[in-house]
Amino acid sequence: MNAMLSERAQPGALSNPNTFAEYLTFVFKADVSAEAVSDAFAKIQIIEKSIGQKDSTADLSFTVAVSRQGWSTAFPEVAMPALLEDFKAMVDGERQFPSTAGDVFIMIKSERMDLNYQAAKYLALAFAEVATLIEDIQGFKYLDSRDMIDFVDGTENPKNEARMKAVLVADDIEIHQGGSYLTVQRYIDRQGLWDKQSTEYQEQVIGRTKLDDIEFEDDVKPVWAHTNKSKVVVEDKEIKMLRQNRPYGNAMEHGTMFIGLTASPVTMSTSLQQMVFADSNGHYDRLLDFVEAKTGTNYFIVSQTLLDTFAD
Repeated sequence: MNAMLSERAQPGALSNPNTFAEYLTFVFKADVSAEAVSDAFAKIQIIEKSIGQKDSTADLSFTVAVSRQGWSTAFPEVAMPALLEDFKAMVDGERQFPSTAGDVFIMIKSERMDLNYQAAKYLALAFAEVATLIEDIQGFKYLDSRDMIDFVDGTENPKNEARMKAVLVADDIEIHQGGSYLTVQRYIDRQGLWDKQSTEYQEQVIGRTKLDDIEFEDDVKPVWAHTNKSKVVVEDKEIKMLRQNRPYGNAMEHGTMFIGLTASPVTMSTSLQQMVFADSNGHYDRLLDFVEAKTGTNYFIVSQTLLDTFAD
């Protein structure tokens, strides 16, 4: 079953993060014609193929996702995925996960920043008539896949069969099988405050060692560690998700693009609630003392089957 679903999935949804990524967020303009929107989506694979063949070793891929808000404009004749919901803002004290705009999200990945940029330029042009590009973030691999606060990111990503099970939708109408639910958040690091903490405390906040990326044993890991609070456990079994995160920014301002894929959005919403809301003992994800979420949007990564309907 997983093999069949993987054939229906967009390749970029299942593959590992590349060295470079570019993240485009579009919002549809008012009163656009269905024909114009269809033309824009038809150009996506044309652009991907055209730029990808310039360097076959660059491993260029696009991953296309649409939000609940944008669905009826993008696919007026296709039923919405069963569990697709708007991102709900979450606030507890000074911690907040805002809900922000986004109708179409396209993740560009490759081993060449210049090809990603060229792809982004042509995608922006392809959608110019029907949508406004409201955010364009360029991400990159930092050192040995560390975030900008210098801890390795994505260590717990599932692999092979476990990844397909964690990410791909099986229980929906056929056109959505092989799709994935996606949550996108852009975080800014409070670097100055983080740098004031001791390495020992930083490791407690994350729940892993900084130098060699070894997770703490449960009996010494704080309950408020990020690796505890972000983990979803149901009936003593961890429910995995795939993170295709990449750092972005520069020495003045930087952070992380959180790109979380799941087969069910319940997994993601549970993780985020555990992070931001203090439990009965007042514990929350202490990482949120040092990073700030600036955006939050839910999407559905459409199946390759659905994308291919625009191929003609």
